[in-house]
Amino acid sequence: MVVDVLRYLSTPARGGSWNMALDEALMESGRRGRITLRVYGWTPPCLSLGRNQIARGRYDSHEAARRGIDIVRRPTGGRAVLHDREITYSVTGPAGLWGGLREGYLRINRGLARGLLALGVKLDPQPDGSAPPPQRAPPPTERACFRDPLPGELASEGRKLVGSAQWRADGALLQHGSILLHDDQRLVDELLAEPKRRSVVSGACSLQELMGRVPPSREISQALAEGLAEELGARLEADEVSSAERRAAAALEARYTHPGWTWRR
Repeated sequence: MVVDVLRYLSTPARGGSWNMALDEALMESGRRGRITLRVYGWTPPCLSLGRNQIARGRYDSHEAARRGIDIVRRPTGGRAVLHDREITYSVTGPAGLWGGLREGYLRINRGLARGLLALGVKLDPQPDGSAPPPQRAPPPTERACFRDPLPGELASEGRKLVGSAQWRADGALLQHGSILLHDDQRLVDELLAEPKRRSVVSGACSLQELMGRVPPSREISQALAEGLAEELGARLEADEVSSAERRAAAALEARYTHPGWTWRR
């Protein structure tokens, strides 16, 4: 399939349950062949858990509430991420567009890398299409997502800048990830229920650290969109969330607010 148009959505910061519901709702457009890049933020701050991450009894929900931090479980895998001073992207489209999960993951990451390089961010070299795919991700633990970069992830001097995860269901893919403006990921460990599991080391890097400044969110979002469009050889088309997509997200949001999903494991 040739990608002619990359649909681009820049949506306001919202709560964790809405953000996850809208990302899942956008997969329906992906099943119909539409490629969508969405860039967004979170309010209030939110700890997102990976789909299969064991969290029950591992994180202190009362401490999170005391600090004004929501908790949500993502539909994608991976480990915990603190969403506050960062930008999140999501890409949805047909599941088989770029081959298997790993090939699609690398293709999307190369597009994001183009955008970040255009901003002047120094990144570690990315694998090309002939390189072996990234190794299978280790089982998710309570360690923060940004503690351990894996092959194929966007990093600088071996430290992760973008944490991403992908999910495929019923012919559609969803990949989303967090791009750190500032490194707040130590808070993930501070929300662990057992102090002995905590660490003072984040392992992440941020745009503030790499650039000495944080560009305006609009500038970052536009650079990411242009970088992905260039990687795909597609025309960039700014758009808005449709009424049908909003209705679908509203119906899905109850799942992401339900404790039975958040603390399923």
